[in-house]
Amino acid sequence: MTNTEESHLETPTRSWFAASLRSPLGVSVVGLLLGLSVEILFHGHPPGISFPIWTLLCIIGLFVSARLEGIRPSLQGWLLPIPILFLAIMAAMRLEPLTGFLNFIIVLALMAIWVRSFRARNPLEYGWIDFGLGLAWAPFMSWILPWGVLAQVRRRNRSKPEASSRLKAVLRGVLMALPVLVIFIALLHSADLVFAASVDRALSWLNLRVLADWVRSIAVIVISALFLLGAIAASLKDAPDWKPFGQDKTILSPFVGFTETSVVIAAVDLLFAIFVTIQFRYLFGGEANITAAGFTYSEYARRGFGELVAVAFLTMAMILVLANWTKIESKRQRWTFAGLSGAMVALVGAILASALVRLLLYENAYGFTRLRTYTHIAIVWMGVLFAAFLAFLLAGQLRRIPFAAFIGTIGFAVTISMLNVDAFVVQQNGGRLAQSGEIDLDYLLWLSEDADPALVRLAEEAPVDVQEELLPQLACRRSQLVAYQEEVSWPSYHFSRAGAERALMDYKPLNAYQVGQNLRGEWEVSWKGGIVPCVLQPWMWIR
Repeated sequence: MTNTEESHLETPTRSWFAASLRSPLGVSVVGLLLGLSVEILFHGHPPGISFPIWTLLCIIGLFVSARLEGIRPSLQGWLLPIPILFLAIMAAMRLEPLTGFLNFIIVLALMAIWVRSFRARNPLEYGWIDFGLGLAWAPFMSWILPWGVLAQVRRRNRSKPEASSRLKAVLRGVLMALPVLVIFIALLHSADLVFAASVDRALSWLNLRVLADWVRSIAVIVISALFLLGAIAASLKDAPDWKPFGQDKTILSPFVGFTETSVVIAAVDLLFAIFVTIQFRYLFGGEANITAAGFTYSEYARRGFGELVAVAFLTMAMILVLANWTKIESKRQRWTFAGLSGAMVALVGAILASALVRLLLYENAYGFTRLRTYTHIAIVWMGVLFAAFLAFLLAGQLRRIPFAAFIGTIGFAVTISMLNVDAFVVQQNGGRLAQSGEIDLDYLLWLSEDADPALVRLAEEAPVDVQEELLPQLACRRSQLVAYQEEVSWPSYHFSRAGAERALMDYKPLNAYQVGQNLRGEWEVSWKGGIVPCVLQPWMWIR
């Protein structure tokens, strides 16, 4: 084999892992600035408004880099920043744990998909494997590609020998001057007290702790800059020959007979039909039917909720597997499979309705919690997903299901962000208090600052006995929040904490309570001549 042939065979591999940019220095500067933003916004600061600012800077940085390279983004390259930026903003507006976690994780996942689809790949065509590769490909290439970009910058500098040699000469001169300066400064320091005092003041920052902080900050900047430079380079790489996995040919050829598949689906359809019939007789038929069968309403509602949700997901997985592995050889078989599967999806819809009714019964009996609210919303989005599943099944477009699941996940995160889960829980339990006179204040006071404005409204409308328990703790929350806000810097500014602080400061009845810390640092409130311990908020633990 000749050298030319060897070079030709190695080119595809090199081009896959190499970054060939028109303006490598400009893109490198963008990566460096983004790395610097990580240090400024996040290092030593609890998350807050820093996250949407950083997200916006990353979006701007990629578009600036594309402009430097003369690259026009694809349609999805223009559209994906919209949900990315929206969810990043919501992360600075909600402190409820699951909402914040989902917003953060989905923003990073969407950014990974954006990196892979910035130029050519369309997420609408992604299958399950394509989504998995999209999430793994971006971070992997982000560590591979920056070295190629830096190598390009170095090669370009080598092509300008005069500038390169002058820079090297200056660096050599600085290194030679440093020991000379150290010797003379030491001698002059000993010779003159005024000069010595000036030198001491100038070098007062030079200690091991400060040096360690500088080294740590530089490491954060360098590592972040390299990663983000690699992400930008990965976004700008083209993939004209890309095709979704399994689009032209399935990864595993069909091997299950149509008759066997029909028997399996028909058997499951029959089982689901029997179950749904029982549900209509007992669960949907009212409390009398359940108590007649020997169960209480709450016992019946509590049992089996998780199992019903699991049945729904397993049904979808089973249909997808059988659709890909069954040998369907005629139009009649295709329509038979679609009919049997469609009946199964419809029955699963009834099962989901059963799960929702069980949840409603449980909420009516015991009130709302975060978990029950999550589940309530999740069931609705599962219903939407199954409706899309049925439509794609009948249209023969099951490859669209992963994208529908992707949209459903984003929709769930958007819904709980817009709802404000903790405030919703307080409002619903406040309504239950008005109807039944029962409320679990211990649970409500454990919620995040998202709930504070709703807790103030609850205190305004609650009976006197509830106010006597609630108001001292609201005074505690106000004092703890004010103390926390005084210790954090501007990158940690959070809209939810700011709104909670305003609501609590404006509520005048709280001014009657004296809140402070004892010798052990524990928060407590003076009330009716006694001392009441404050409920310590989870965010106070990270102070």
